Amino acid sequence: MKQVYDLSYLDTTALVYLLVLCVILGLCMGSALNCLAWRIANKKSWTKGKSICPACRHELHTRDLIPLMSYIFSKGKCRYCGEKISPRYPLTELGLAVIFVAVFLRYGFTLYTLDIMVLASCLFTLSLIDLDTMTIPDRFLIIPSVCQLVYAYYYGGFASVWYALWHGLTLGGAVLLISLFMDKVLKKESMGGGDIKLLFVLGLFLDLPECLLLLVFSCVLGLVIALLLRRSEKAFPFGPALSAGMLLTLMVGAPIVNWYLGLF
Repeated sequence: MKQVYDLSYLDTTALVYLLVLCVILGLCMGSALNCLAWRIANKKSWTKGKSICPACRHELHTRDLIPLMSYIFSKGKCRYCGEKISPRYPLTELGLAVIFVAVFLRYGFTLYTLDIMVLASCLFTLSLIDLDTMTIPDRFLIIPSVCQLVYAYYYGGFASVWYALWHGLTLGGAVLLISLFMDKVLKKESMGGGDIKLLFVLGLFLDLPECLLLLVFSCVLGLVIALLLRRSEKAFPFGPALSAGMLLTLMVGAPIVNWYLGLF
């Protein structure tokens, strides 16, 4: 169901315009979704009220909310109380912009690119929430699932929808069985239900060999995150590792799988 296009058909002006558009869209979405993740994690209304400084609670104005630029111009400090602003905000805004550019360069000016950008935005948001609360809200799993199934139906009808569902159920179900077995052995929960549901959603987007590669990437990234968070001996949020592993699989998974299968 994936479509990959050569961007050589675009002239330089059009290519630069679309790349700049991806950067601006990524920065704006990163800023908005960062705010949304903070509100959900702190049990605030995510539809009412204006943005505030977490330290002094002062209402932020337009010039305080320009993605990346506001952080640079304010030298990383709140204009009202002087408290340092977490570098998480500019880094995540820039990170989503980089992801949008990478997706565009990988899949071209296609409907599938839009589909993956929606997925990336949801993974971005649920990862931030998972880091703060160790939970993955269902709404950020439903949105990409619906988008992918609609895309699958548009691309190949009910056969493609069943193909996507089969892969999602295979990936999520297999990891669920392994998790239940490990729960018995370790006598404690080895993987949260939110992670299992997330794996089902990710499986909708991948072929079966790519699903295996996703698990490899995610386990390695999970170890890195555990070390960075210094949570190697206790539970840590696995959603960010799955999300990063998914994006990595979408970018380089197909070439790696093709190379590996070509060895036999």
